[in-house]
Amino acid sequence: MQRGADENGRPTWVPIPPPDLETLAARQRQEIDAERDKAFAAGLPYEIAGHDDVVQTRPQDQINLLGLSAKAQRLLTAGDTETTFTFRGLSNVNRTLTAEQMDALALDALAHIEGIYGRSWLRKDAIDAALEDEALDDDAKRAAIEAVTW
Repeated sequence: MQRGADENGRPTWVPIPPPDLETLAARQRQEIDAERDKAFAAGLPYEIAGHDDVVQTRPQDQINLLGLSAKAQRLLTAGDTETTFTFRGLSNVNRTLTAEQMDALALDALAHIEGIYGRSWLRKDAIDAALEDEALDDDAKRAAIEAVTW
């Protein structure tokens, strides 16, 4: 509620008008982005060298995972089975991995990241579809946009 005036001009509480559809859609997209970022921050529960841990998947971790994956794949292609990697999950404990283990970890983490992005994109596409659906009136568009959650 907000302060307004009644029919006689006296102060009274009146309902706050709802945001326009574009503002509502922008807010929903921001909420989706925030939930996406929380999912990245939560990481991927994973058994690393025989120990339960979490592979971190924040944007800065994604760059590291891509580099580790590329290095592991180069070693595997070259037939190198001796080189090992040191990897630290959320527990902040060093774990030693073979190139094959590192490649599997990185590919699983990257698939997890792709899934999070995919979930985000589907929801944003649903918002866009509701906005563009000419068969819906504004109330139906509003309801469709508000129904899109993480």
